[in-house]
Amino acid sequence: VLADGCVKNLSPTSSGEDGNLFHASLGAGSAMGVVTSLTFKMESESSFSTGGSIVVACGNKTNAEPFLKRALQFMKGSVLSTTSCSMEIVIVTDFTVIINFMFYDTFTGDARNFVQQVRDDAKACNVPILADDVNSFKTWFEAASSLWGVIAGLKGDPLVRVDHCIGTRSLPSDEALDFVIDTWVGKYLEEAPLSLVEIRSLGGVAEKGIPLPSGNVNALFFADMIVSYDGSSVSSQNKSSVMEEVHQIIVDAKKQGELMGDFSGTHSQSDDPPELLAKGDEIFGGQDKYEIIQKVKQTFDSTNRFRFHPFTHLLQL
Repeated sequence: VLADGCVKNLSPTSSGEDGNLFHASLGAGSAMGVVTSLTFKMESESSFSTGGSIVVACGNKTNAEPFLKRALQFMKGSVLSTTSCSMEIVIVTDFTVIINFMFYDTFTGDARNFVQQVRDDAKACNVPILADDVNSFKTWFEAASSLWGVIAGLKGDPLVRVDHCIGTRSLPSDEALDFVIDTWVGKYLEEAPLSLVEIRSLGGVAEKGIPLPSGNVNALFFADMIVSYDGSSVSSQNKSSVMEEVHQIIVDAKKQGELMGDFSGTHSQSDDPPELLAKGDEIFGGQDKYEIIQKVKQTFDSTNRFRFHPFTHLLQL
């Protein structure tokens, strides 16, 4: 539903201005109108082969660092170089490390053997493996919902949450990986006790098709921080300390030449200090896509009726 009340039925085959509106809505939908219904064309179930998790109890950052450095080297050397599998590392506030794997129909070999290095690294770092079954996911749904239990535990009264992300367009350097472990995995994990860090690759069908108007599509490797806590249980002083640390981490990330920062509309904060905000070409995946979205906004919402969205600073009329 557009600003003037007009109802549009859009699809990938829409052409002209409607085609531009469809494409722009995939990256900045909340700035264009109200989406009342969606129809998804699903990927064939056969494109998913298997997947599962290895869960490691590190206990604290000192124990976690050597294991995470090895795990990221495994991701860089064995996962990022192929589209036949993907890998996600999740670090929660007690420094339990959850590593999820997804294997696609193009993967050849044995999944358990493929990830043996991760087991060896845990043993070498003397951190116990709590769970180990990389063949437990039998469907896309099981794989996609594997972390819902963790997400469901993020509750507060009120729940305070701040998201940021970094990533690289190509294989990350060792320096970039060190920054992730040394700096991105920060003290906020302990001071904001509902926080977590995700470090992931794409792989498989996620790297196929027409690129969406989002900076996500440019990131071969990316990490997000979800800084979260119960607002009623954290002191004002600690809240300020957490935000100061988070803002400093973003400043430091911008100094790393190869790292893109806050290129995702869903993992960035539009109310951050202006000097920390990502530019339009970063958020929307390129200057050409940004210009199309600006044009569509002017065409379909010239009065800026839909002004409360994550891209306010980028789509001012």
